[in-house]
Amino acid sequence: MKNLLILALLFSSFKAAAQFKFLANNCSNQYKAKIFVADCDNGLCGGMSTIILYDKISDKELETFHSADLDFSLTDKQDARIGWLELGKYQSPLIFGDFNFDGKEDMAIRNGSNGAYMSPSYDIYLSVGNNKFLANKELTTLASENLGMFEFDQKTKWLTIEQKDGCCYHKTINYSIDVRNKITEVSSVIEDSSVGNVVTVITQKKVGARMIKTVQRFKTEEYYKNDQ
Repeated sequence: MKNLLILALLFSSFKAAAQFKFLANNCSNQYKAKIFVADCDNGLCGGMSTIILYDKISDKELETFHSADLDFSLTDKQDARIGWLELGKYQSPLIFGDFNFDGKEDMAIRNGSNGAYMSPSYDIYLSVGNNKFLANKELTTLASENLGMFEFDQKTKWLTIEQKDGCCYHKTINYSIDVRNKITEVSSVIEDSSVGNVVTVITQKKVGARMIKTVQRFKTEEYYKNDQ
């Protein structure tokens, strides 16, 4: 409890002294945010940050969140020193969407570049109704240990992550998510072109309680011909 109090005081004192202030008004249908960031230099902003979330219609302040490293970039024409600089929709370090497919808008907050190959990583907060959010450890891990933020598909109700190992090994994994927000792998595809002029494609798909595995091999030039 003492450590939590100290952390809260640190963030509070940081917010008061923060030099750089931003508005995120276009990244959500329901919410907007004020963002206070510790550092901005040469078009790159980040470090300890505070995010204050507001209802987009009523302008009511809802909740305050923190990030140890809220990385994002500015355009050549943006100057963080002017104060209350508005960020573009896809420039914001916040991502909103229905991650667990329950009809409510959830939120991802950038927490640095801790993913594979220094890719972006995110803390995930799920909406629990009444404009309240709850941090989700499992989805945060999914969004922090792979190649960036997971994709979420409203049609399939799947979460999809990407992994790689060097130039020649790539893996895609699809997960379902249940009403308790627990994820389960439903399928995956591995593309391995590390040996000779051959691409080995290993597909796994969940059928009932079993994962069915299929292995196929293709000539490299044939497999990637549509990518050229």
